[in-house]
This record gives sequence, C-alpha cells and structure tokens, in this order.
Amino acid sequence: MPIQLLDRLNPKPTVVPNVRTREGIRLRWFTEHPSNRIGSGPLAATPHFDDAVLANFNPRASYIVRSPWENVAGSLPATGSGGGPWFFGAYTRDLYDQAVSWDEQAPVPRNGRYHGNPFGPPQEGAERYILFDLPRHETGVVSLAQFQHAKISELVWHPSFALANSLADPRLGTGENAGLNRTAAAASDQASAAYGGFHEDDIGWSNDSQRGKDKGDWAATARAILGETPETDNLVYDLSFEANQTLWDRFYLSSGTAQEKLKFRDDPLANPLPNSRLRPVAGTPPDFSSLTDFHRSASQLMVDGAFNVNSTRVEAWKALLASSKLTGYGTGGTPFPRVLDAPGGAWKTGDEAWDDKAWSGYRELSDEEIGKLAEAIVHQVKLRGPFISLADFVNRRLAEDETGRMGPLQAAIESAGLNAAHVEAYPLDNHHSLPDYHHPDNLRDATRLEQTLKPASKAWGAPSYLTQADVLQVIGPALTARSDSFVIRAYGDSVDESGQVQARAWCEATVQRIPEPVVADESGLDPKNAGQPGDFGRRFVIASFRWLSPEEI
Repeated sequence: MPIQLLDRLNPKPTVVPNVRTREGIRLRWFTEHPSNRIGSGPLAATPHFDDAVLANFNPRASYIVRSPWENVAGSLPATGSGGGPWFFGAYTRDLYDQAVSWDEQAPVPRNGRYHGNPFGPPQEGAERYILFDLPRHETGVVSLAQFQHAKISELVWHPSFALANSLADPRLGTGENAGLNRTAAAASDQASAAYGGFHEDDIGWSNDSQRGKDKGDWAATARAILGETPETDNLVYDLSFEANQTLWDRFYLSSGTAQEKLKFRDDPLANPLPNSRLRPVAGTPPDFSSLTDFHRSASQLMVDGAFNVNSTRVEAWKALLASSKLTGYGTGGTPFPRVLDAPGGAWKTGDEAWDDKAWSGYRELSDEEIGKLAEAIVHQVKLRGPFISLADFVNRRLAEDETGRMGPLQAAIESAGLNAAHVEAYPLDNHHSLPDYHHPDNLRDATRLEQTLKPASKAWGAPSYLTQADVLQVIGPALTARSDSFVIRAYGDSVDESGQVQARAWCEATVQRIPEPVVADESGLDPKNAGQPGDFGRRFVIASFRWLSPEEI
C-alpha cells in the first residue's frame, strides 16, 4: 500500500488513498455493491440486502444496536481470528470494493453545491432529499397525522414514520402471515423472555476470545447500552400500532393559539380556527377558559361535516379525498404533501421515481387516481368493517391474514397501484422468507426479520411514495367512526271505536348528539356511570322538526 509524505508547506496529495483506508458505517444502499453481496456468506444468493430503510428502521435513532430479531449475514475467515463484517440493520460496514473508494464516494457538484446520496453512490443521487417536516407558526399542527414526522422512538429498529402509518413490523412475523396477531415480537423461550429477547442465544456469542470474553458478553453489553430496560419492558414491538391506538381515540387537536381562540370566541365565522371545520357547540358562545384548557376544549367544539369512515359510498369517498383539490396548492390535481411547501413541487404518475421531485417534492393525484383510491377504500371497508373507532380504522387488524399486514388505507393505496412507479424503479424482493442457516456466532436464528413482511419497494418513505399518513394529514381532522346526527321519522293515527282510521300524521326530526352528558360526573365532562346500566351517555338535542305530507312518505 503506497504511502505519500506531504510537504509541510504545500501539502497537496497526488496519490489517491487505498480503499482499505476507508472505514465506517453508512445506510443500506438501494443496490449494494458486489463485494458486500458476495461476502454475505450463506445469504449471498438471497435478497437479505433488500430493505426499506425508512419503513422498517429509524435512521434518526440514538440507539443503534442489533436487536435479536434481525437478519445477520456475512462469514468468518477460513484461518485466523476476527471476522465479519456482519451485515444487519439499517446501517452497514463495507468489504473493500471500488464502489466505496475515495474517488467513487467523493461528493458530486451540482448547481454550485456538493451532494451525496444516502441510498447509494453520490453519482446516482437526487439533488435534494427532504424527508421530514417541522411545525411552523403559519400553519400550526391541525392533524394528528402530522406527528408522523416526530421521532417518537430512539431505537433504530422502529419505523421512521411511525404515527398514522400501519405497516406490520417484520420482526413480528415467523413466515408469511404468521405472528401478525400480536404487537410484540415473541421471545424464543422463557429464558430469553426474561431479558426481552436480548439473551445470549439470540444475540449470539463467539468462540474467539478476541471478540468476546464469555458466552453472555455480547448480550450483557447490549442490555447495558439500553439501560437494562429489556429486563422490564418489551423494546421490540409494533410501534405504529401502539402509537395509533394511544392517540387516535384519546386525543384531538383544537388548533390555534390562545389569541386565535379569543377571536374565534367573539366571531367564529369571521375568525375560524386553523382547523376551519371546528365550530362552537350550538346554543351558547364558547367559554374561553374551557376553550384553551387541555382537558375541556373538546366540550366546546364540534366538527362541521364529519365523515364516517364506515361509509361504503364511492362518490362520498371521492368527494372527501379530493377536498384539497381547489385550495390552490398544486398544479391542478389533488395534493397530498408530506412536507408543506416542499421545494421540489408536485410529483405525478409518469414522472421518474429517482428525479428531484420524487425526493424533495410532494405527491399529487389525478381525478382518475382519486376514483381508484375511493373504490379501493370502499373494498377495504366492506372487507374489514365496521370500524368501532378511529384507531381501529387507522390500524391493521391483529389477524394472521392479509388484513394483518397493513391498515385499510395503505392496503387501498397499494391495491390501486398508486406507487407502481416506485415498486418498478426500486423493487424489494419480499416474495419468500430467507432461509435458516447455522450462524458461526451461535445465533439461535440468524434470519428472524421476516422478509415477506417488508414493503414492495425500497423507496417506501420517499415524499412521492404515497402513504396512508400522507392521506390522513389531509382528511384526518374530518374523520369519525360514528354518526352523531340522525333523522328520525314517526307515524301516528287516530281510530274510532270500530278501528277505522280517522286521522294520520307523519313527522320528521333531526337530532344531534352534543358533548354534554345526560348525567355528568364531578368533572362535568363525562357521563357519571359510563358503560353501566342506566347510563344514557351524552345529551341529544332536536336540531329541526317538521310535519310531513303523505306525498313525502
């Protein structure tokens, strides 16, 4: 290996450093270089490198540790000690290959700036990669789905966009659809369960004294890095399911600052909240102190035109999905921007999956695509419904069948073919499970990350790849799992002593459920004996009443 000594006064190197001087870790590439693929040991001929990094991993995580439910590839040297590198997880080291040489990894100048590529060689990358958004004062946060951008976990094996998405974690699976009826990865046995799966037989151990002092060394180190938490808590679980279950049925966003709510109280029509569908409860002006109170604001507001997710009308879903078409945002289609004011502009079907718009823009659907999506959603509602809550609608089913793989919205998006360009450009081979093999580091199972539960494209998570969280960012604030307004018709007649009808009358009333309980508890917010015999829930008011003529029946 040549070594060049540089002049102290004019240190200009002329010899390119050898590739063996490069060391470090990087994100998995969409297409790994030949040396890594060939050096994968028994998994060399498998698609183990095929990963959707943003779907099944968390590159922003602080704790980058191998979980017991990963696929581990690589090989030990035929002679001598040491070994690896082992390939697993979102990040990888490199075997020596010219694809990762100093020349090949140099940033590429474009438009006066130097650019890299997190998913491959710099020469193949887009100009910009804009993946996550931050709240801004101008718009605030009006939809729970906007929290898809929040890093709600510091663990690398959780998804990047957890909230409002619904992909099953592939660490749950044990082949095809098996294992999808739960939300926590199953431990191998009771001994492993005591350590949350971080047991020596699942983390592995080495016969080489240079790599590990004793059999339990690696597992103990992993547990120590994680603050011994695996001994008391499950750390490998379906974060999306649990987060959705927690938020979508228990919280809502009133939107608006205290100053905006003060103006809203004085004139709701002239000064709507950022979520302009929110209206005061009919009858009295909203109480400002309650309107700005974390626990009481919901008692002051109702949703104007809420949409029942159990609807099986295609035209109704089309109207809801296209509701942002005429907002002036976009190029004439219906926009579903993951990042607001994305600089790349609208990405539409027909555009390339690798261009700048694909990675720094937002998704826009045509009227035809809106129709396909509406039809696919109705199919999912009929297949899975009725949904008893919003979380039930957002989440996948805990079932060992196709409904357990993803939620109804994501299933509808995929079946409508809206991401076909990304599947074609960046296919992920998820057709078969990876084969089992005896790992030289004594792992009980070296292929526990179920290949068939990964998405169909490595580009899952690109701003142009439509996800259900992108759709929910737009329509989420208007959704409900039940109707609160009902039309009731009644009939009455008067008969004489012989039973002959002397008079008939028909009437119609529109009644609406309001937040006020019939019998309130001490807080005044909830029914006193919720769910118990005699509990009549929340009060109904008559919104309208009219008599009907026989011709209207």
